[in-house]
Amino acid sequence: MKMRLSLAVASIAILVVHGLVFYQQFFHKWENYQTSYFDQARTLAKTDAEREAIAGRSPKIEQIIVTQFGSERVDRCTTCHIASDDPRFKDSPHPYKSHPFSEELGDKLVDGKWERRHKFSDIGCTVCHDGQGRGLKEFFAHGEDEFWPEPMLGYVTQENWRVDFKDKLKGKEFMQANCAQCHTDKDFKSTPLVNKGRELFIQKNCYGCHRIEGISNGTLGPDLSDVGKKWKIDYLWESVVDPRANSATSFMPKFNLNDDEVRALVTFLKSRRGFNYSETTLDRYRATLNKGQAPPTPSTAATTSNVPVSGDLAKTGEQLINERACAACHKIGDKDGGIAPDLSFEGLMKDEKWIIAHFKDPRSVIPDSIMPTFAFSDGDYKSMTAYLLSLNKAPTLNNPQEIYQSLCIRCHGQNGDGHGMISTYLDPYPRDFTNAGFMNSKTDERLANSIKNGVAGTSMPAWGKVLNDEQIKGVLAYINQSFTKDARREIKPRDVPEQNPVPMSTESIARGEQAYLMRCTGCHGRKADGKGPNSLDILPRPRNLLNSQFVSNATDRRLFESILYGVQGSAMPPWIDYGLTKNDVGDLVNYIRSLNAGKKDVLAMNLFATGH
Repeated sequence: MKMRLSLAVASIAILVVHGLVFYQQFFHKWENYQTSYFDQARTLAKTDAEREAIAGRSPKIEQIIVTQFGSERVDRCTTCHIASDDPRFKDSPHPYKSHPFSEELGDKLVDGKWERRHKFSDIGCTVCHDGQGRGLKEFFAHGEDEFWPEPMLGYVTQENWRVDFKDKLKGKEFMQANCAQCHTDKDFKSTPLVNKGRELFIQKNCYGCHRIEGISNGTLGPDLSDVGKKWKIDYLWESVVDPRANSATSFMPKFNLNDDEVRALVTFLKSRRGFNYSETTLDRYRATLNKGQAPPTPSTAATTSNVPVSGDLAKTGEQLINERACAACHKIGDKDGGIAPDLSFEGLMKDEKWIIAHFKDPRSVIPDSIMPTFAFSDGDYKSMTAYLLSLNKAPTLNNPQEIYQSLCIRCHGQNGDGHGMISTYLDPYPRDFTNAGFMNSKTDERLANSIKNGVAGTSMPAWGKVLNDEQIKGVLAYINQSFTKDARREIKPRDVPEQNPVPMSTESIARGEQAYLMRCTGCHGRKADGKGPNSLDILPRPRNLLNSQFVSNATDRRLFESILYGVQGSAMPPWIDYGLTKNDVGDLVNYIRSLNAGKKDVLAMNLFATGH
């Protein structure tokens, strides 16, 4: 009995499965949509012409082949959305709802009938709305992403968006992101949000860090050329408002934009899909011919501010710096981005030449700086420099603790361990004052000089015009008592030459190179950039010996002392214990200096040394 029952159940199941397969094979959902539409259209027909137009129609696959956008695309969307061009269905539910007519998008009323600017027969649907045009089933046509229509269907899909974003996002506004796939002209009137977002991308200096094909060539942040294809709107919105909301390690600053600005910027980013349909295959081919040329950079016109240049350059510069959101990274007065050095006293610590050079190319003065290069005009550079030079009023600081809290804590940290709020973004890292080995191996004179004159090629500024000698002495004592906590000991004199005893020559450089390759590459790297195979496990990081600012300002004595006797509190060993002589070190110093000099300079040094 049980066997018979099992066989019966199995037979019924098989019949059901075969029935479903048969139904799906011969009765398609799109056919049902079309049949329902034809029935409704016949009922709504009021004229003979309308009845005649619908009479001869029967369910079939509607296929549009589009070739004018650089590659052939097949579009079958109107197979289900068959009433897209029938205004009688404007209030019907999807997929019967007709596509709206819009004068804003270029549609016109001609002889009492709407004439579309974008005819489905010419461009299909997916050019504007994305999706997968060949699919005939909802899943395959619409894509795997449940939010795929944002901004395709506007408010219809907005109900699926996160509650906290519904008031900020409007689907119809974000439709502009898709329009910008073809209408790439920055003055196109129907995409005002995209246009404003593009302007903000330049004004807020986003282009300095990010690359967008045809617009910018930043390398510090992610490439945004196809960011609109990768991320949903809410993700982009969060990333603009608070970059660390989605990436805890991001060093992108908070720009404190208002909702209107965020909306515009996000819409612009959503429009970046890596390929704009207005760029034909021929255009792409021509682009490949120019690959040997330098990548495009924002034009002067694009990056020049609308701030009028006044007779007071400093005032104009202040407006420009505020407009370009420099305080999103730097501290300037009461504004602090928490990423970059304090500029509140820049006029006391830097001169005009240095500031302009840093604006134009930060790595020309701080080789390991993460600050991007911006394409401002020469007039803007002068104005902004004038403003920074005007910041020349020294703060009133009453005691060493107050000095440390005001000037040092930003980099060296509350505990003096080098982990200040901006230390992550600095290379080399700020000095760890708790490292007694290092601190007690340096004379008070050496440490005071680093505070007074700064360390060339690093973010350590020269505080000598902000602090007097007594204040510097006092803050050093405070650092030792609060952080190092080891009694200062007498430093024995070391046998170190004041000047390199080995003349600069090509032979000396060659010997120095061999010594470097044998002993130094593990930490400092084959390229001498401080990125050897062991460098990731070492703190502080090995010195970047290609930092020309540091090397040119380091005396022979300092280089000899570091190589012969090592640097306590670091991984730099005393090479005198491993057989290096002063002559060996002399060759190494010549090699290191040659790395930071041009061929002509090396030849000149060689001729000078040999007396020719």
